[in-house]
Amino acid sequence: MPIRVDLLALEPNVPGQARLTVKKWQGGEEQLEFSIQRNQDGFYLQDHKAWSNNPFWFKVSRFNVTASGDGLEAQVGPDVVDPLLEGGANSQFQIELREQSQGHADKGVVRPGVGVLPSTAGGQTRSTYGGAELTAPSVPAPEIPEIPELPELVLSTAEPEVELESVLTEPAYTPPPAPVKKSNKGLIGLLIVVLLLAAGAGFWFYKRTPAPAPVAATPAAAPANADAQACTLDSMNSLPELTFVQTCIKAAPDSAKLLEIITQAKAGKHCGVAQRLYANRAQAGDALIANAYAREYDPKYLKASECFPAADNATAAYWYETILTQDPNNAEAKQRFEELQK
Repeated sequence: MPIRVDLLALEPNVPGQARLTVKKWQGGEEQLEFSIQRNQDGFYLQDHKAWSNNPFWFKVSRFNVTASGDGLEAQVGPDVVDPLLEGGANSQFQIELREQSQGHADKGVVRPGVGVLPSTAGGQTRSTYGGAELTAPSVPAPEIPEIPELPELVLSTAEPEVELESVLTEPAYTPPPAPVKKSNKGLIGLLIVVLLLAAGAGFWFYKRTPAPAPVAATPAAAPANADAQACTLDSMNSLPELTFVQTCIKAAPDSAKLLEIITQAKAGKHCGVAQRLYANRAQAGDALIANAYAREYDPKYLKASECFPAADNATAAYWYETILTQDPNNAEAKQRFEELQK
């Protein structure tokens, strides 16, 4: 029975890195190797992301048992991840796993799962997957106007001290200063005290008065029709393929709407869009989309088109099996899967 192989995103996700998981493998866990062959020209993936007509074997010293205990897994890097993600609309990949001692060997179809990212996406996804620390925006403190310099208190006390000293040194019989002069000095001292008190009270009142709360800026509202425009034919024709697929997936149309979009993509010869939308939603567990995708390769249902020109039993079986992992009692998927295995 063919092995089932999936290329799944790490947790947390790392661009250019993925888990190669293998189920139904009957061999050992150590000293294994695998080769990957694409269908359109029969070339094999080489080291450093090259392709050649000679098989190349990626060696893995040990596969680990998956958390669920029903398979094996090993981490792979950009040399494997990037070429599988860059495949064309009709690219299918067969993987052969074998023991390095030339013992047990088996084959299957390998496909990238949901969320697997190429190494070139590192700069675009750091904030999404790297857990960047968020910081609250800083609000500048309100400016406090400068308070004019107040006269030093020592100036106001200097004169009374001198006056007091002169009084103590004068003979007791010396008459007091003229009434006019004494009255002027008292008035000046009183004015200085009043000014100091007024300045101090004003400063205290200013400090006690709370500053007005800063007005938060109102974020610009997103266009109301942003999601509606994400999956239109106009967007498909104007945006790069990967950008359109990402925005359309984010809009999360229901299964029936997504099938309409895929039909438009096929009619407009946007084969990469059709295949990516199919694969993303099917891998996410949407049985309706997975079934439609399986029928694109199933010889029983195939309607040849430019995007899906020929039947492929192994790929059809892969997607029927994907349905069965979510719904083991799906009679049609089970029947087609078993027949395609013969």
